[in-house]
Formats: sequence, C-alpha cells, structure tokens
Amino acid sequence: MDILGAQGRGAAMKKFLICGSGGREAAFASKLAEDARVYAVAGHENPAVVDCAVRTGGACEVGDPGDPASVVAFAKRHSVDYAFVNADQPLANGVVDALLEAGVRAVGATRAAARIEWDKVYAMGMMERVSPGSTPFHAVVRDEESVDGAVDEFRSRGMRIAVKPQGLTGGKGVRVMPEHLATYGDCAAYARELLKGRPGEQVLLVEGLGGAEFTVMGITDGEHLAMSPASYDYPYRLEGDRGPGTGGMGCFTEASGLLPFLSRADMEACRSIMQGIIDDMRAAGNRFSGVLNGGFFRTAAGLRFMEFNARFGDPECLNVMSVMEGSFSELLASLWDGTLSGSGARFAGRASVTKYLVAKEYPEASERAVPFSVDEGAVAAAGVEAIPASCVRLGEGRYETIRKSRVMAFGAVADTVEAASGMVDGAIDAHVRGDLEYRRDIGSAANLERLREAAGGGAGAPMPP
Repeated sequence: MDILGAQGRGAAMKKFLICGSGGREAAFASKLAEDARVYAVAGHENPAVVDCAVRTGGACEVGDPGDPASVVAFAKRHSVDYAFVNADQPLANGVVDALLEAGVRAVGATRAAARIEWDKVYAMGMMERVSPGSTPFHAVVRDEESVDGAVDEFRSRGMRIAVKPQGLTGGKGVRVMPEHLATYGDCAAYARELLKGRPGEQVLLVEGLGGAEFTVMGITDGEHLAMSPASYDYPYRLEGDRGPGTGGMGCFTEASGLLPFLSRADMEACRSIMQGIIDDMRAAGNRFSGVLNGGFFRTAAGLRFMEFNARFGDPECLNVMSVMEGSFSELLASLWDGTLSGSGARFAGRASVTKYLVAKEYPEASERAVPFSVDEGAVAAAGVEAIPASCVRLGEGRYETIRKSRVMAFGAVADTVEAASGMVDGAIDAHVRGDLEYRRDIGSAANLERLREAAGGGAGAPMPP
C-alpha cells in the first residue's frame, strides 16, 4: 500500500525516491525533507520515513526495496525526479540498472559496479591493481581440499587470519583470530563451514591486521570525489569490543574530520586509493555514482585495506548526515549530472556520536517484539536526535521492535566526541524506557584514549597454536 502525503509545499519541489527502511534511510529522508518531496519503497513503516513522506507530500510504499520491478513500478507511478539507491541488497540485485533502463535518473552503483561490495574476492583483486602496497596478504579458497594448505601458509608466516565469506552477510559473516576463532584449526573449520553453507562461493582468508580500523566514505559522480569525515565504527556487540560482530553498534566522527589515530597524510592516502578505484571502474565501463565506502586499518606499517562498500555505511551515514551542510537533494542531483566538485559536499567542523539501541538477543533474532517508549520532546530538548530503524510506532512516543536488527539510533553533535557521547547517554538513560541495550563506551573518554594508544599499530595478540 502507499502512504500518501498532502500536497504540502508545492509542485516545484523535486521528488526523490529512497529504497529501504533502516536508520540510514530515516537519516536520508530527514535530510531530503528539508527541500524535497520524499518517496520511499520500504520494508516496513519506519516512522521517520513515513513522517517525511507525509510532511512533504510524497509517498511511502511498504514492499521489497530489493525487487527491481517493484521499485521501478513505484518510481514510474509517482514520476520521481531522482532515485537514490544506497543499500547492499538492492544494489546487488540491480535496482539501479532497472531504474536506468526505465529512464529514471538513478544515483547509485550498477550491479557490475557494486560488485566491489558483494564480491570480496573481486574487491581484493582490484586493490592489487590499484594499490598493491596497501593490500594485505590473502588467499582465496575455492574448495575444501584447499583449506588446510591456505591456512598453513598463514601459520608459516606467523599471521593471524580473518575468514571472510565472498558475498554479502550484513556485516555478520566475518570471523577473526583470536576474538572469534581461537586457533588455526578453528579458522580451517569455519572456512569449510562457509564453503558448505554458501554453495558456489569462495572464501577469502586475509592477514589479521593490528592497529585501528576506520571508515572513509567518498561521495562521487563517477569521476570526481568529495570526502566525508573519517568515522570510527563499533562492530562488536558488547562493551570493550567483545561479543559477536554486528551491523554496527555506533560510530563517531571528530570535528577535525580525522580520528585520534589518523593524520591528514593518512586521509590523503585514502583519497588517492579511492580515486584510483573510481578511475579503474570508469575505465572498465562500470557506472559508479553515490558513495564509495572504504574500510582501512591504520597499522604500524601504514594503511592497509580491509573492504569496500558501494554505499553509505550504517551507522556511519547517520553521523555524516548530522554534520552535512547544505542541500542533500542538490548534492544528489550533482552526482547524476556529473558536476560534483571537491567542495560539493560540506561538513560542519563539529564532532558527532551515534549509538544504537538493540534487543538483548541481537544480533540473533528476538523471540518476541519488545515494546519501548521514548519521550521525544525531552530527547530533542537535550540536543539529541532519535532515528527509528527496525521498529514501528504504536502511538505517541510508543514503539515496538521488529525483526532482528538494530532498533533505534540516538545521535548528537557537539564540540568534542566525549561531549556528544555524554549527551546521548543522558538522553537514553533519562528518556527511554524498555528492555533494550546499548554501548555506553562508544566515544567515551576512556575509549578514545585507548584509540590514541593504537595510533602506532601494534603486533596484536600472540599467535595461537
């Protein structure tokens, strides 16, 4: 069904379509609603997406944002001016390709260009061409018979291993030594498990890197590149970076656009690598517009590549949107037009922190929906933004969780990371009620000090047997 809005602010406002219903899409909708009409194909009625569509005179359809035919039909029915496709499954399913074939101005990577995300083996090969010095040691395993030999190569080099499925896993398929896999034998067993459970896919074994992991997102029209502030994500479920991997429990950016362990030279190195990737795609005829999301490690030996995404990350996107200046709709239009300049994306010189509320079972599925309440007026008065994700509204300030993903994000902007972190903690503790959890240590003073100590990299944990 379509949830239609009143014809509020007039036909002159451009119509922008987004695909998805998470916190990331809620952030897009809120930013677009400043000067555009919001349309969405969403997996569920995300309260913020629905509100923005209604307020701007747009529409929100509950359906499958990863189904190209459904998205195209919705876009044509509402005569949208632009579509912004920025979620992993729709990109991998070729939603951008289908929109372009239908004559819709779609910003986002085609399926061929998005392969840099949905095929980790392909991405590693591209890095070897563009920046071999930043590419970690790795091995590609194609069958179970090859597993032991590949693992032994890492053992002989005294390297820890990160075991990665070739395809998409929503940030939950990668396991690393020693946090998830205690021994080389465990690595071999998990590689075999992936080969059996994901027929037709390969497994990537990558050198486990010491130092600090971070993300840089480059906004591109397929030729030019504008860099967002670097961000630090917290992928592990529990405080102290313990527990299983998740889609991301929270994130911060600093006022300088850097991070406690990152220099301007490091950022320029990231820009150079990512520009090389964009140039390589263009030379191969792969249309890439939108966001190239680079995951790197800052090690004692310099920058090392981890992975690419063909989209804004989540929660990183929530931080970037919170400090983005100017019109998001005009920025997206410039990506379609090919007129992006280096200053086309502008960001306030302030710090941001985002923290996700999750069900206790997360990242496993919950057995039941969890009701919770938010005093939205008090949260806003505290300078904190509540961003709905996997939840639906039951009434004024009352919500219920759905599925097994992250429930609602809370974000703040301040002069320092520590101040923004404290604002978020205070708002959640005082104004949210329900059986949900979050990580208080995201952006805390103690955590930032630990990250500063990681600036020189480090040898990491001793090699397991």
